[in-house]
Amino acid sequence: MSTTSKAFVTALDNHGIGLVSGVPCSYFGGPIGELAHWPDIPYVPAANEGTALATAAGSRLAGRPAAVIAQNSGFGNLINPLTSLVLPYQIPVLVFVSMRGWPKASSGEPQHHWMGRVVPDWLDSLDVPHRMLLPDGPGLDEVLEETRPVLASGRPAFVLVAKGAVEDEKAVGAPDAETRPADGDLPDRDDLVKAVLAEVGPEFVFSTTGYLSRSLFNRGDRPRNFYMQGSMGHVASLALGSALARPSERFVVLDGDGSVLMHMGALTTVGHFAPPNLVHVLFDNQVYDSTGGQATTASTTEFDTIARGSGYRRVQYVASTAAVRPAIQDAFRAEGPTLLVVRGRAGGAAGERASGAVTVPEIARRFSAELTAGQVPLS
Repeated sequence: MSTTSKAFVTALDNHGIGLVSGVPCSYFGGPIGELAHWPDIPYVPAANEGTALATAAGSRLAGRPAAVIAQNSGFGNLINPLTSLVLPYQIPVLVFVSMRGWPKASSGEPQHHWMGRVVPDWLDSLDVPHRMLLPDGPGLDEVLEETRPVLASGRPAFVLVAKGAVEDEKAVGAPDAETRPADGDLPDRDDLVKAVLAEVGPEFVFSTTGYLSRSLFNRGDRPRNFYMQGSMGHVASLALGSALARPSERFVVLDGDGSVLMHMGALTTVGHFAPPNLVHVLFDNQVYDSTGGQATTASTTEFDTIARGSGYRRVQYVASTAAVRPAIQDAFRAEGPTLLVVRGRAGGAAGERASGAVTVPEIARRFSAELTAGQVPLS
């Protein structure tokens, strides 16, 4: 039987968990929302899964048992602090990981296929104990009881959560109050995508994972669009590599606040190499829309200030629908790298994901063929 959001958090409370840090997954949308209103367990939205694990480890060092909530597609981000911090220092942390793409690849998106297969094997290879939470298996309290001796021995314990094991409930958390002024009516994701497509000619467009890629695909599919699925936080670095390799072409990045926060150090690399042919558009709606609308930490982050300090030649901040297209036009005319921060509204329809119509290898092949004029095929 599925665990309700309230029962999930109650079980954590009963087992002495005093802090939870994580990166949202739709499997955990309800519990994360419940934690936003739970008096005794603060929830710390982490930039990425590795920082979530480090935060939980720090809490445990200070005497407060902690847990991590993560999606298995971000398990790679966990590996470094798991193998170089938590395991060697013997810091017991409870980690929940969703099992997207398991037991069959069809149960997740294409990028989940790999992690869905290998996470249990990787944990076995590291001698890290793990338990499964299944819709028709032992309940969460029983599973957590099995982790007690593991944690008591100074080791981390993982709970791998199958689809349906936690009830699919709408997230109830709300973003923090914004600290930046918003002028006029905030644009939504579709307003931004329409403005970009209205100005795009021969440019190559990279879009980050989640709803921005879906919106771009449904508004105007073209071979010169690269729809990133997974690899959250890496779209700017992907575009940087192409911009440096093909200085005669212009590249546009459609990014999100959650994505930029995940690997924000990439901004310093873009600024350092300063490709003049790169326009970086950041849609800042201050939530993880595709996983249920959980708040990011963008409400206290000045992306424009950070980009300016990182070496971007041009930075602009807009917060009204009317200002978006003129700002896009200015960015396309200017020498880059440019960061355009568009403060936007959460929510709105996104449409179907690109990989429902075009396979992800084909997305890469056709994009590369356009970029290299077919001279350097990927395979």
